[in-house]
Amino acid sequence: MKPALLASLLLAMLVPPVSASASKDLGEIRVLYVGIPQSDRARDFQEFLQPNLAAIGVASRHTFRPAEAEGYDVVLLDWPQEGELRDQKGHPFGPLHEWRRPTVLLGSAGLRTAVAWQVRGGSGCTCLYPFVYGATQHELFQRPLAVPLTRVRRPTPGVWAGEIKATEIEIVPLVEDRSRSWSSGWCTYSGDFERHPEVEWFCSGINDKTPTAAALWRQGNLFHFGFEQSPAEMNETGQALLLNAIAYISRFGDDHPIAVTPSVVVASPWYLRSQVQSRLEGRNGGISDAARMLDPATFAEVSKLAASEVAAWWKASGRFLHPDPEGRLTVDRDLQALGEPFDTPAFVARAIEQLRADGEAARRAALLLSRYLPDGPADSDAKAWEQWWKKNAPYLFALEAGGFRWHLDPLAQKRRVPTAELRGPLRADP
Repeated sequence: MKPALLASLLLAMLVPPVSASASKDLGEIRVLYVGIPQSDRARDFQEFLQPNLAAIGVASRHTFRPAEAEGYDVVLLDWPQEGELRDQKGHPFGPLHEWRRPTVLLGSAGLRTAVAWQVRGGSGCTCLYPFVYGATQHELFQRPLAVPLTRVRRPTPGVWAGEIKATEIEIVPLVEDRSRSWSSGWCTYSGDFERHPEVEWFCSGINDKTPTAAALWRQGNLFHFGFEQSPAEMNETGQALLLNAIAYISRFGDDHPIAVTPSVVVASPWYLRSQVQSRLEGRNGGISDAARMLDPATFAEVSKLAASEVAAWWKASGRFLHPDPEGRLTVDRDLQALGEPFDTPAFVARAIEQLRADGEAARRAALLLSRYLPDGPADSDAKAWEQWWKKNAPYLFALEAGGFRWHLDPLAQKRRVPTAELRGPLRADP
């Protein structure tokens, strides 16, 4: 370990714990690197990690078998964008539901994994440069190593001008040579991350898309380390962040990705209502920019709106958008008739209440409940739905990503803690 990293570790020992589960000491963690053995990149990781961890093993991504991970606390997956993503078959680690090992996804391994496993990370850009932007006050930057967040100023990227008006921003370089042309990593669009209970956003980085695209983030037992550089290319800040990422994810063996969110690389794109609303209101482009997001009939309707009419249309119709088979958003007329957006508890309460009615109201309520709460009772019995909702409501959350529906949070259910209260480090192993 470099002297500066050792000094940071000693300093971090003086910082009191801030989460429900204490960070492991790096010297206790056994890591398996899965990539191309004997490659320069594999040697870079091995030579850097060896003196900092309890053990470091190396396995081939092409011949890997999950049993090889036995005895290791964390797996590092190095899986670049070689070959055609659409032709990708499976994941080196097998089915998602069988993989519970805490894992760091290096660079484009986040995209590759999202394509194979239909988790978050499949919508973004291979345009992430080795400069941290917008780091949160998260323990990731404090322990077990105190990460030296030495900030420098640089011009605001031109593509960010619509979101950041300042001419300069503060960044934290992860490399010594800030003028060199570095290989690009993978950043993920994070528009609705806050709705996922098992997702944490730690920071963005300089990229060619948006200042909120996630560079370092976690979903369940998967830590996305989007920067592409190897330890040999990083400065001490980058190296410390890598070690802290390993230590942090080592505590998340119980957590797991929840929602199925197919990557736009291999499936129809999906859009959020907020994306449409921001364009209709002129905050992110204009109405014409919503054309690809809406079905033709809905776009024909909104394209005729004057600026003064947008708010009224949104209240009457926009809140009830949902995806058609091609992923474009259209107004759910059944939901509009019910009068509540799908992602509110009031929607569930009103739908269950209307199950007790006769005729069209009951038929519509049963249809909506099966559409937006597919884990609920199979029949349309109001009492069964009422009991199911009472039992599971604390552990349910609604998402637009991956199908506009409610999901059960298995970890919250297991621990009997409301999912709204089980976030971030609180989801770490007891």
